[in-house]
Amino acid sequence: MKIYEDLRSTQQRLDGLQNGLLVLVALLLLQFWFLQGVNSRKYRELAENNRIRTLSIAAPRGTLTDRNGHILAENKPAFKIVVTMGPSGSVEGISRSLASLLKIDEAEIRQKLGKPRAAYQPVTIKPKATFEDVAAVESRRLEMPEVSVEVVPVRSYPQARSAAHVVGRVGEVTDRQLKQPAFADFEPGRVVGQSGLEALYNEDLTGTDGLRRVVVNSRGVEVSLSEDQPARAGGAVELTLAADLQAAMEEAFKDRAGSAVALDPLTGEILGLVSSPAFDPNNFSSGIERTLWESLMRDPETPLFNRAVQGQYAPGSLFKVVVAAAGLEEGLITPETTVFCPGYASIYGHVFKCNRPAGHGLVSLGRALGESCNVFFYQLGARLEIQRLAAYARRFGLGGVTGVDLPNEAPGLIPDPAWKERALKAPWYPGETVSVSIGQGQVLATPLQMARMMAVIANGGRLVQPHIVRLVSGRPVTYESPRALGFKPSTLAAIRRGLFMAVNSGGSAQRAQISDLVVAGKTGSAQVVSSAKLKKDIDTIQPRAWFAGFAPLDNPRIALAVLVDHGGSGGMAAAPVALSILEKFFGREHVDVLAKKVTP
Repeated sequence: MKIYEDLRSTQQRLDGLQNGLLVLVALLLLQFWFLQGVNSRKYRELAENNRIRTLSIAAPRGTLTDRNGHILAENKPAFKIVVTMGPSGSVEGISRSLASLLKIDEAEIRQKLGKPRAAYQPVTIKPKATFEDVAAVESRRLEMPEVSVEVVPVRSYPQARSAAHVVGRVGEVTDRQLKQPAFADFEPGRVVGQSGLEALYNEDLTGTDGLRRVVVNSRGVEVSLSEDQPARAGGAVELTLAADLQAAMEEAFKDRAGSAVALDPLTGEILGLVSSPAFDPNNFSSGIERTLWESLMRDPETPLFNRAVQGQYAPGSLFKVVVAAAGLEEGLITPETTVFCPGYASIYGHVFKCNRPAGHGLVSLGRALGESCNVFFYQLGARLEIQRLAAYARRFGLGGVTGVDLPNEAPGLIPDPAWKERALKAPWYPGETVSVSIGQGQVLATPLQMARMMAVIANGGRLVQPHIVRLVSGRPVTYESPRALGFKPSTLAAIRRGLFMAVNSGGSAQRAQISDLVVAGKTGSAQVVSSAKLKKDIDTIQPRAWFAGFAPLDNPRIALAVLVDHGGSGGMAAAPVALSILEKFFGREHVDVLAKKVTP
C-alpha cells in the first residue's frame, strides 16, 4: 500500500509537469501565431528595414533663365547631415552626440528628432554641412550608424539680389503648406517655392525624386546596393526679363527705396522689374538663420516686399493722363482748349493750389501735361465728376489686378461714391473729385499698373496683359491678346504730344531727355503725409517721386514706370533713374541735354 501511494504521488507530479509543458507549448504556439500571423507584416517590415535602407534622392529643381539664356536660378551640390532612426533609437543619446560633434544646440536636435514621424524616415539635422562636419560624421559611422551624409542639390542664384522679387526664394515646406492639397504628396523637409516664380511655378519646377535601396549589416553599415532609381529634374522656365537691363535698372536705384517696371508696350512682356531694396535668395536655400530672418522682418525698408506689384501708391500727376483722355473722349476739351492758371483754383468754395505758386498763365492741354499744371486738371476733373473719372480709370486697367504671373498682386483703388459708402459708410463730396483729378485722395496704383497705362498711350490704345514667363519645359505660355479700348486716334495723339513736351520742351520730365532719341513721359509727386506734417518734417519725409513714359515716340519699344520712395520731385528723383534705364536699353552713352530745346 505504501508503494502504491508513493507511485500515485509520482504520477501526480508527472501529470502536473506534463500539463505545464502543454501550457508552455501552447503559449509558445500562440506567441508564434502572433508573430507569424497577426503581426507578421509589422515584423517583416522591421526586419527588412534592419537589412535594407531606402534613401531618397532629391530631384534638382528646374532652372530659371532670362530671355537670352542667362541663368537666374540653378542647383549646386551640397552636403547635409541626416538621422535615420528606428522605433527603438535613443533620441537623447543621438542628440547629445551630434550636438557635441556638429556644434549645434542639443535642444534644437532633440526638437527635430522628437516630431512624430514614421520609423526610419530621415530627418535633416544640418542642411548646410561643411567639409569638417562631413569628415566628423564619416569617421564615426560605426559608432553612430543612424547618422549619415547626403549629397543634395541646393538652389543657387548666381545673380544674387538681381530680380530677387521676380525669381523668389525656396525653403522647407511648412506645416501649413502640408495641409494644402497642392502639397499632399510632399514629405516634411522637402524644399519648395515660397515666393515669386519659385512659388507660382513650383509644380513645374519640382522634379521627381529618385531612390537608392541599400543593404546594411547588423551595425547599420551599407554593404551593397539593391536598387537605384535616378531622380528627374524639374522643368526649365524661361522668362521675358533681360538680365543686362535688369541689372542696369537695379544699378540706377543704388541704395534708394523704390520700384521700376519696364515692359514691351506691344506685347506686355516684362523686360525688367525692380523692387529696391531687395534680398539675397541664396540665404534661404538651405534654411535661413534666425537672426538674419529677424533683421529682414524688422527692416523698415521691407526688402521682402515686392513694391512693383504689391505696393499701392497715390499716382500723383501720372493720373492726369487718365483725366486728359476722359476729357477728350467726352468732348469736354480739345487739344486747343485753354485754361488760365493764376497759381490756384477756387472750386466748391475751397482753394486748391497749383504745383507752381506763381501760376502757369494761359495753358492748353499739351502744356498742361508737359508742365503738369494742376489748375487745368482741377477744373477738368470737376466737370467730368467722379463717376466718369472712375470709369475711364478702370478702362485703363486701374483699380484691378493686371493678371501678371507673379503672386499676391495688389489691385490698387479707384474710389467712387459706391466704394466710399461701402467702405467708409460716408457720402462722396464733390471736393474729393478735385483731389482725385491730380492722382491724390484715395486713388492708389501699383508701378506695374502705371507702366501698363503708358503702354496704352504708346501702342495705339490697346490694353496688354503684363507677363514675365515665356516658356515652361519648352512649351510657350499663352496670355490674353492686347485688347483695343476704343480711344479716338486724336485723343491718343494729343496725350502723346503733351508727354513729348514734358520731356523735350522744358517740361517737368526733361531730365529723362536723350539727345538722339525721342522720349515721351510724365512725372508726378505723391504726398505720403499731410501738408502740415510734410512742412514740419521736410528733411525726413519727402513725397514719392514718379516717372512714367515710353520710347521712342513714333515706334515705341519700351514702356516704363519708376517710383522713388521719399524722392521728392518726380523730375529731380525719378526722371534721372528712367534716363539711366533708357540709355542702357537703347545702348546710349549719357549726354547732358537739359539745355537743348526740341520741338515736335
